[in-house]
Amino acid sequence: MKLDDFLRLPHDHQQEQLWFRGSVLANRYEDTHIYLLYALDLFYVELQYDSGDNKLLRLSAFTSIEPLTPYLPLLPDDLLAELG
Repeated sequence: MKLDDFLRLPHDHQQEQLWFRGSVLANRYEDTHIYLLYALDLFYVELQYDSGDNKLLRLSAFTSIEPLTPYLPLLPDDLLAELG
């Protein structure tokens, strides 16, 4: 699946794709927010949850490496080598 195809899906279908086809790469915490980073085919998806309300706040899909910066210390060495 390409990023454009993913972005055209309804929000609930995007989440289904993540659950069934995505790979969790890392998670991180900031205050009451939980961030989950997924790899799905040739792009990444970040979910932001409010842990207090147990609610999804944001879903961001991207191909660039810049949004991965907060996750770099959490990613395995083999994946970091691929990102080069």
